[in-house]
Formats: sequence, structure tokens, C-alpha cells
Amino acid sequence: MAVFRAIENGFSLIRGAGHGLSIAVDYQGRELAKLNWFDSGNLVTIADVPTHGVTTIFAKTGDLFSWFCLAGLIAVIGWVLFHRRGEKTA
Repeated sequence: MAVFRAIENGFSLIRGAGHGLSIAVDYQGRELAKLNWFDSGNLVTIADVPTHGVTTIFAKTGDLFSWFCLAGLIAVIGWVLFHRRGEKTA
């Protein structure tokens, strides 16, 4: 999940884990270095990670698309209920 959050916000990520999978990815999600604590005898990872990021649509708008979808759903439900009520009285 951390990698997906880094991609949608447009920044690089270095995720260190004491016992598990440590990973370094750039802002496009490309794996730069990976270390699996359980499989590797070598416990040192070196990666050249870019420090600049990019501005993404999600970083600018946030959850605005989700709110528009919710408003559209409410509008459709209201429209259907309004038209059903009109049919019953006619």
C-alpha cells in the first residue's frame, strides 16, 4: 500500500522493515532496490533514489472525484424516486 500511496502523490519512497521486505521505489513505482530479510544473507541495500517528485492529479484534487461520484449517485436515486412518485399519482 505504501508504494501505491507514493505513486498517487508523486514522490519516491524508501520503506525500511526490520523483519520483512525493505524497498526503494521512485515516483513512478519503479523498483530501485529491494531486500527481503528472510531470503537474503546480505542485509545492506544501496539505492540511488531521486529526491524530486512530480505533481499528480490526485495530489491536486484529492478525493474530489469520489465526492462527485457520490453526488451523482444521490442525484440518480433522487431522480428515480421522483419519477416513480409521479407515475403513481398519474
